[in-house]
Amino acid sequence: MTWLEHGYELIDGGRPPSDPWSYIAELVGQRPEMVEVQPIRPVEHGRSFASTRGFTPLHTDSQDYRGAAPRLQVMICRQAAARGGETILLDTRPLVAHLAKADPALHRALFTVTRTHRFYFGDLVGPTIATRRGHQVFTHAPQPPIDPVGEALAAHLASAPRIGVPVATGQVLLVDNHRMLHGRTAFADGTRHFVRLLAWFTATPTVEDHRLAVVCELLAGTPPAKLAARERISEAELYAWRTQALSAALGALRPSS
Repeated sequence: MTWLEHGYELIDGGRPPSDPWSYIAELVGQRPEMVEVQPIRPVEHGRSFASTRGFTPLHTDSQDYRGAAPRLQVMICRQAAARGGETILLDTRPLVAHLAKADPALHRALFTVTRTHRFYFGDLVGPTIATRRGHQVFTHAPQPPIDPVGEALAAHLASAPRIGVPVATGQVLLVDNHRMLHGRTAFADGTRHFVRLLAWFTATPTVEDHRLAVVCELLAGTPPAKLAARERISEAELYAWRTQALSAALGALRPSS
């Protein structure tokens, strides 16, 4: 698949899916463990970059689910901006390979130095590059760095090649979120509207991983009859999985004594 080979892929024929899990599975040939769906469009008094018309600095989507950021970002363009709003990508793979020779100390620090990465949803603490759940993940926040490693990395990022991707209405952009940084140019009008899907995958899912993914689909609105038929279980058993999952979640959320 092109997005795995090159870090991204632009395809035609996108529309917001009624079943995000099946949609992702059809796109990439693997059923996701978790999917998050979010509209990306300007809103009044928007505070995050996703809800404004402004320039968005390069970053990764680093929302954590069970110890890792989403592997795949899918951007479905419902309406492109009349002017501006172009997606900008930066491939970290050649950058890291370059640093191994050009700046070995910084290269080593990316893997070993614990940093505070400042995201809108909260700070993440850890190395810039780390193996999480069996896969190498590059973490980069859109906020300016406040530490020596981040400042040194920013200087190299400033001169690294960028890829401009003008996504048209009806197109879909797939991005390897563990490898590619993404941002966008500013746009003037408020018509730009994307639907973003973030997908997490498990290399070797356990029975419990699979059941939790099915429960998440149920809670997201996939019809229970459809899920029960696909899993070859009764709807009663499906709802038993839901009860077990939510009971475990409730227990985990209770304050520790």
